[in-house]
Amino acid sequence: MPSSTPDTDRNRLRALDGLRGAACAAIILIHVWMFDRGDAGDGPKSVLDYLIGELRLAVPLFFALSGFLVFRPFVAAALEGRRRPSVRRYALKRAARILPAYWAAVLGVFALLAVLDHERQIAASQLPVFLAFAQNQFEATLGRLDPPMWTLCVEVTFYLLVPVVGLAALRLGTPRGRQLALCGGLAALGAALVAAAAMGDWPRTTTTSLLTNLTSFAAGMGAVALVHGRELRRGTAWALLLGGVALVVADGTWHALAIGPLQWREIVADQPAALGFGLVIAALAGSAVRVAPLERRPLTTLGILSYGAYLWHFPVIYALRSWDAWPQRLVPASAAVYALTFAIAWISWRALEQPVIRWAHRRPAPAPADTPRPRTAAAGRGGSRRPAEAAWAAGRGRI
Repeated sequence: MPSSTPDTDRNRLRALDGLRGAACAAIILIHVWMFDRGDAGDGPKSVLDYLIGELRLAVPLFFALSGFLVFRPFVAAALEGRRRPSVRRYALKRAARILPAYWAAVLGVFALLAVLDHERQIAASQLPVFLAFAQNQFEATLGRLDPPMWTLCVEVTFYLLVPVVGLAALRLGTPRGRQLALCGGLAALGAALVAAAAMGDWPRTTTTSLLTNLTSFAAGMGAVALVHGRELRRGTAWALLLGGVALVVADGTWHALAIGPLQWREIVADQPAALGFGLVIAALAGSAVRVAPLERRPLTTLGILSYGAYLWHFPVIYALRSWDAWPQRLVPASAAVYALTFAIAWISWRALEQPVIRWAHRRPAPAPADTPRPRTAAAGRGGSRRPAEAAWAAGRGRI
């Protein structure tokens, strides 16, 4: 099948930005809702409460998106028969994307909580643990300072794993089935670890690690192995999209309504939703099927600002509640948090994130360490994608 054009690629990558923006908005809403319900005494849940509560599934969506986007260069090299991407350049881009904004947020939230004398504040001696993304590994720091940051510790661990898995992908060569088998093996390993954690009552320091979130990343990795360099038929793409949505809805319904034994829900966890998100990402990135709202503002803008918003929305909640400025109803409380959070995220993006990302992308590529591998027919089909990927990465700087 014919490959897509660069303009089509940009539209599809914008759709993933929009998907990320929707996930970010969902995470902020569920956190506002948790405080709102707590203030109301956690009474009986309405249908709306059940729906909002299952927005927690935005976390595996974030992980699946990272799996797709971060693993993409390695799968492309494997399927096109090219040499290994530069690990040094990969590390520079990952560091530029995540470290400056994260370190600024850690220090900023530390100062804010000290001023507020907040119960989640930490001692100055614990700062190095947070700056090194190690807070999930210690009970004394887990859930402190800015609780949603636990997912970033998982992300960073995944970044360290990607070059290793990428080397395995290159060893497996150009057959797409082998690449899919590699991702499927990682997903199966993740499923086994989740089951072992549930049955063995593993501590929180383990269940907030990559070990029990591997399936979500593997779902995104499998999506890129499935669609890179090819165009899915519309019927296939719609089947993947609708099937993925069905898995996500089924997962949310199963957990929200507490259907069946609790142990089974803990053993299976949210892996059906993770796989569903992988199918959705594959459908959006590998076909002409379009979900127009995902490719347009405001969702694409929210997607671009999502990292800063994720870092700062909980401190905004802290400040509003500590300064007696917290609205007593969900809608105005959400509006206040969204407005302040995305204002801070815009400043973070323009003043810190975007300049550092652009600097990293301007750094010259290292000289090839070996002779490029012979190009195959797959490389010819995929060649039209790389200019679009480079433009999107340099302009958007997304993970």
